[in-house]
Amino acid sequence: MWVAEGPAPDQWSLQDGAHAGHFLAVADQLRTAGQLVDVTVGPESDMAHAVVLASISSFFHRFLEGRTTQLRQDPLPHVPLPPGATLRGWRAVLTFAYGGIVPYGRPKEVEEAARALGASRLVAACTLRLETDRQEEGPKPLEEQWETLRAMEQLHANGVGCDLQLQAGNEVIPVQRLALSCSCDFFRALFTCPMREATHDPADPLVTGLSPAELRLLLSFAYTGAVAGPWPMVLEAAETSLRYQAWGLLTLCLDVFTRGLTPEIVPDVLAFAVAYGLDEVVHVAENYILATFPCVVVTPAFLDLPAHLLIRLLRSDGLNVLHELETLEAASRWLMANGDGQEDLAKEILSSVRFALMSSLELKKVPSVTAGVADPKVLHELMVASFAPMAQLPCRVRSLQEVLVVCGGDKVKGNLAARKPSRHLWFADRYLSAVGLVKQVEWRALGHFPDGPRFRHAVTVVGNNLYVLGGKHYYGVHDTLASVYRYQPMDDSWERLASMTCGRSYFAAVALGNFIYALGGSSGELYCTDTVECYNLASDTWRRCQPLPMALCGHAACVLDGELYVSGGCDEAYQCQASLLRYVPGAPVTLLAPMNGQRAGHIMEEAGTRRWITRGTLPHAYTDLQACVLTVPPALRAPSCLKDPLRSTETPNNA
Repeated sequence: MWVAEGPAPDQWSLQDGAHAGHFLAVADQLRTAGQLVDVTVGPESDMAHAVVLASISSFFHRFLEGRTTQLRQDPLPHVPLPPGATLRGWRAVLTFAYGGIVPYGRPKEVEEAARALGASRLVAACTLRLETDRQEEGPKPLEEQWETLRAMEQLHANGVGCDLQLQAGNEVIPVQRLALSCSCDFFRALFTCPMREATHDPADPLVTGLSPAELRLLLSFAYTGAVAGPWPMVLEAAETSLRYQAWGLLTLCLDVFTRGLTPEIVPDVLAFAVAYGLDEVVHVAENYILATFPCVVVTPAFLDLPAHLLIRLLRSDGLNVLHELETLEAASRWLMANGDGQEDLAKEILSSVRFALMSSLELKKVPSVTAGVADPKVLHELMVASFAPMAQLPCRVRSLQEVLVVCGGDKVKGNLAARKPSRHLWFADRYLSAVGLVKQVEWRALGHFPDGPRFRHAVTVVGNNLYVLGGKHYYGVHDTLASVYRYQPMDDSWERLASMTCGRSYFAAVALGNFIYALGGSSGELYCTDTVECYNLASDTWRRCQPLPMALCGHAACVLDGELYVSGGCDEAYQCQASLLRYVPGAPVTLLAPMNGQRAGHIMEEAGTRRWITRGTLPHAYTDLQACVLTVPPALRAPSCLKDPLRSTETPNNA
């Protein structure tokens, strides 16, 4: 658990709620292995750590206080049990010390042993059980483990149980070897290995490579499972935990680095993760910066980004900027703070700006934005190079990994007899020209339909899953499909879903809430149908809905503000329509103001608060391309400089 107050907190508080349990579990493993034990107890000489026993027992606390002054002259003294403590009772105390657990059975015997050993918390737990006569009553183990850990911390503060002195810088700090060993793999290996450090004389300080601040940080986390302080302390804690293998502390820091990112801290996190090779954190931090770039740029931490990381971000296709001028402004802001007249550095950073994506108005602002950070001649060269022939210098658009995908379809050719439906899915990997109208697109293969070619079908996207409905395999009257497939692009898998209640082609399908609606279309021998059915995503079932007011095919549909709109299409008499309908499930269909012209085979999409409709075609000149927007796997979005047989600058077969 971590807490940070405010959008840009000055103080952070990180707490591992399970730390006490992990700490004492490691201590119990060391006890079982006979490592770092410093006392034997009872008639069978059970080995234990005196500092753990002293944390719950006043009897052992007195023993440890007296032994501290003897500087461990006897490395493994034996302590007999006091009167009233049986072997069974003593072992119940031992179990409570390391696990916070009150063993079941013979509570009176356990209580007597606890009283004899001065284990007041165990006495209270046994008394409660005897009074209520309910075995489930008693303290919660984790709460008791935290109490034990707090008692150990108090012993350390009082200098009790400190069995070693560590030299950190110019300071000598007494420590409990067990505390450091239970929270830090580095010290556990150091103190348990067969080397001189394991048997070092406690009167002689052991020299370490830690600074006093680092040692105090590790000691504090050992007893509290927490780190508190300003943001630089969190970074210092992460670095220290990596160097000295304090994995619990590192996990706590990484949780913030991956789930608690803010624009103010993410540049530091990215630089830290790259420096230490934390690939998962690098991925999360880099994606966060790309998605929130305008917010990150205005923070002081942005100016501390290393140059190579800034260039990496500016050259990313996923950089989320509304206008390319924002990229130039960010580069200029960084250079103003870090450039110091370094012309080569300025040229390399500004070469990451895609001037070809700028409008003429933005290009006029370039000199004022870059004033004082770049030589105008160098800037002019970069701009000229950016507008070089696109075959030599492709200019990719900025995109947050979402790409246009085309699915199947029927390629229109002059010779209709040469038509051939497609089974392929392609996505637009990059635009080779983005100034004015897009002239050329580089496509990459995404996959293919599992059951052969398909055209005059419908597609819709829900949660980055592509749903393909109906359509036709070939040019025949009896080939109208009712099948439905779901495609998951991230693992390139297809799943056959429940079929529609009837075959449909040249129809519209849209997602609304947890349902997909299939509206009208051509069904078998019927040129047009008015039927509507909806698919339940949760139950994988179809059911009929209220019909359209007229039979339609070749129409378009989209969703706006939770309502479904249907435009144009052809009726049963092969006449194109100009109508616009509002279809709300469970309510009467509303006829709205018609379009300016008759349309069929067109597209209607929601943009903001409006519906945009493209020019359509007549019924005898179908264009059966279906398109959608998906996020594709990163592995498919390879750098454009790589030679790839899946790439094509030609229009795919299904466009």
